[in-house]
Amino acid sequence: MITTEEIRALTDRQREVLSIVVENKLFKGKETNILELAEQLGVAPAAVYRHLVEIEKSQLLRIQILPSERGTQIYERLRLEVRPRRPYTSEALNETRKQILRFLLDRPNSTLVELSEELDINDRTIYHHLRVLEAVQLITRERGRATKRGVPPYIYNISNHGRAVSQKF
Repeated sequence: MITTEEIRALTDRQREVLSIVVENKLFKGKETNILELAEQLGVAPAAVYRHLVEIEKSQLLRIQILPSERGTQIYERLRLEVRPRRPYTSEALNETRKQILRFLLDRPNSTLVELSEELDINDRTIYHHLRVLEAVQLITRERGRATKRGVPPYIYNISNHGRAVSQKF
């Protein structure tokens, strides 16, 4: 049963969209096209789409996406290649990156310079590894405190996901 609150939750435009969709389905026996609906209401198709999504959230409407005839023809002409397998997080971990994670476990809030000096690795190489670790969300980066003039350095910390992964090695 539909409650009064559910009806009040809809805007006037959403009620109008819902009534047109229901009338098309029940009384005319046809599916509603967003472009036709937009033309009938005198609004942009994107606005109609937003209204439909909001109505669907209240479970008063179910949106079904079907390919058009043209879309089906394009699909048949395309030769879809198999997507490459996404690498696992563990594949992104080489020995240097594991060293960095271990270091950050022991010494949080470390800078690139500290990592470079302690691990005895070129700072450009460390920067590359830090970017990879940040991309796979094993570490986090934020601005540190200013020590002198200029831009404060980034400090790196291990994320919760990084802690879980580092416990495995």
